[in-house]
Amino acid sequence: MSLRNAIPVLIVVAFLSGLYFCIKYNSPKSLEGLTNMDQPRCPNILVQKGLKYYLYNSKVAKVPGVNPIEFANLEEYVEFIDWQRSQGIRCPVLYLQHTYDAQGESVYKVRPGVTELQGGLPPNVSVEQAVQATLSQANPTLNQLPPPSPESPNPTLLVDATQNDMPYNTNSVPAYDASSYYVGTTTPLDQMNEAQENLLYSPDPMSDNWGGANYTDALVKSGYYAGNEVSLYIP
Repeated sequence: MSLRNAIPVLIVVAFLSGLYFCIKYNSPKSLEGLTNMDQPRCPNILVQKGLKYYLYNSKVAKVPGVNPIEFANLEEYVEFIDWQRSQGIRCPVLYLQHTYDAQGESVYKVRPGVTELQGGLPPNVSVEQAVQATLSQANPTLNQLPPPSPESPNPTLLVDATQNDMPYNTNSVPAYDASSYYVGTTTPLDQMNEAQENLLYSPDPMSDNWGGANYTDALVKSGYYAGNEVSLYIP
């Protein structure tokens, strides 16, 4: 075959090869198996109210029974997620938990996930790490006037004979306020409670974020309560 006759054949072969490549690798079967995370039908907000869960899609209109999708409990939601993933659907979801703040107002808190509710705090913290974090915090006393701020209005000292009769009654517990005398004010006792609420773990067993018996025992041994010990006479 002469060179003049071979050139048209090569052109045809190259054209057919390119056509085959385009048809072969533009087929949906050959595309990468990833799912578009930003598709408009993808739910993106999960709200927990009590025991029920509501899965919303903020990109479409609310339709009763359709948007949001209601789950009676966590198990039903997990089954739905398992079904989604079996179909290759993976939707990033913002998890909100309905709760109440210290003022009794209804609020929504962002949580990392349905099984991890610590609001971004490390899920695994040793007792030693928690004790060091507590010891590093300021430990206010009952005779310090809290600084004024929008969150701490009308700072005032405790009007309590057990705290104002020095040197007697040192480190004693403030008397019970049966008259609600301190309503609308901020006392050093309020400051102490607020400081414990802001800790990762509280040494107070009455607090929701109590670190547990081992944690409080470690604080006692570390000297956190030095000066507040009580000696009992045992005959």
